[in-house]
Amino acid sequence: MVHQHTRSVLRRVKSFSDNINEKDTESLEINYESLIKGTTLDVYFYLLRKKSSAGVREIQRSLDLSSPSVSSYHLEKLETLGIVRKNRFGNYEVAKKIDIGALNQFVMIGNYTIPRFFFYAIFVSVLFGGYIIFFLTSPLSTGEVFALIFGLFAVCVCWAETILSWRNKPF
Repeated sequence: MVHQHTRSVLRRVKSFSDNINEKDTESLEINYESLIKGTTLDVYFYLLRKKSSAGVREIQRSLDLSSPSVSSYHLEKLETLGIVRKNRFGNYEVAKKIDIGALNQFVMIGNYTIPRFFFYAIFVSVLFGGYIIFFLTSPLSTGEVFALIFGLFAVCVCWAETILSWRNKPF
């Protein structure tokens, strides 16, 4: 049932893309979350991680898929959605980067992929450091002790989430 639904949506997307020009395609909203799951998502992450083109057999071997036709099916699915394209040598490469799944938690800056929490961690760390340097008085009051505890807790949580995001990145 799921495969029939996916195929019907892919057919509709393909027919839309055949009937409208490139400018209209940008305004077409496609729910990638519902179409790209499981092995298809693994294939997409593999191509993102590789940062170059890959062939059907290479993907099949790298992802330990049962046959080249399985990897071909998932690559064609991604190609139909316009996310992957086939180059002149018959290999597939990422045509358009999309934010799905765990990719929502990362920001691309040039060739670098950085967890979003990294920016929050820096911001909170700078604020905490500024508080210590400019507003902390020598005899600590009760309010200052609480501010130090909460600030230190916020800094630790932000950096822990940044490190966890980086370790668990899907690509």
